[in-house]
Amino acid sequence: MSTTAEVEDLEALQQALNDVRSDSSGVGRKSWVLAGHRDNNPNLIGLVGQDVSEEANLEDFVSQLEEDQVMYGLIRMSTTFDMSSTVKFLYVHWIGEKVPFAKKGRFGVVHGSVEEHFNPYHLLVETGNMDDLHEDELIKRLEESSMTRNKVLEGNSMDGRQERGFLSGQIKRQENKTARLVAPAGIEVEVDPALQEAIGSIRNDKEALKWVAAGFEEGNLKKPLILVGQGEGDIEELKECLQDDQVHYALYRTSDVIDDITTIKFVYIYWVGENVKPLTKGKVSAYAGPIEKIFSPVHTTLSFSNRYDLTEEIIRDKVMSGSGSKSFVK
Repeated sequence: MSTTAEVEDLEALQQALNDVRSDSSGVGRKSWVLAGHRDNNPNLIGLVGQDVSEEANLEDFVSQLEEDQVMYGLIRMSTTFDMSSTVKFLYVHWIGEKVPFAKKGRFGVVHGSVEEHFNPYHLLVETGNMDDLHEDELIKRLEESSMTRNKVLEGNSMDGRQERGFLSGQIKRQENKTARLVAPAGIEVEVDPALQEAIGSIRNDKEALKWVAAGFEEGNLKKPLILVGQGEGDIEELKECLQDDQVHYALYRTSDVIDDITTIKFVYIYWVGENVKPLTKGKVSAYAGPIEKIFSPVHTTLSFSNRYDLTEEIIRDKVMSGSGSKSFVK
């Protein structure tokens, strides 16, 4: 038996996933897509259902799940803090409670190839219990994974650099974090002290640092997450650090104006180069949660694989859309 699952209609699945990720129908909307195995064949999957309409809801997604099947879904949701709405994507690996043990094994070996189609995402939900897919529960898990629950404060301006943003006390807590973070699943990420220092500096209003980029040493997930670049320039300078065959993580400092008040915004960028091997994509996705915590709190999370898509205009648009400062009047 092959360890790879083919897609019955690859174009249809990709279009459905693109529709979920698209902002054209509204940034903060809910939407979803669900795929499953055809005729219980572990090596063939197909589109089961999707909803990208304004009426899309999680109840309809859950109603499509079957207790004796293995299924895969992508859900679009949003979380809000500091008046900013951040789009989040959840990858659901559904293993029904009535799936026989032997079947779990047969379908488990192809999971990596299926997951590639749903990357990137912010949170993996692997479950066979429908109670885990209630909206309140998912929002709670998203907020906990990105550390946005009760983490954002407002403060006074510092040297004219910001009018409203993160307090210096928060910066100290960021700098004093331990070098090893452990995810709920037991995944550990060791962080190089130089990277921790850089993340603290970019949040410090008295310093000019505007961006920080990180990656695993030698591209090896077993090695520490290290600083690969930092600078005071714009997004074009940051892009020079991003390699097409590597996975990188970056924090970018920008600003927005709300009610004539300049507000500092932090954008987390998850970069998966176009030439990253499929196996690596599958492995690194498990680290998404704990790594995002290292860079949190942030106002907006963006994923890219093509440097031509990563522009100052795109970032500004996403930040303004999330904070409500963007005008949609034509």
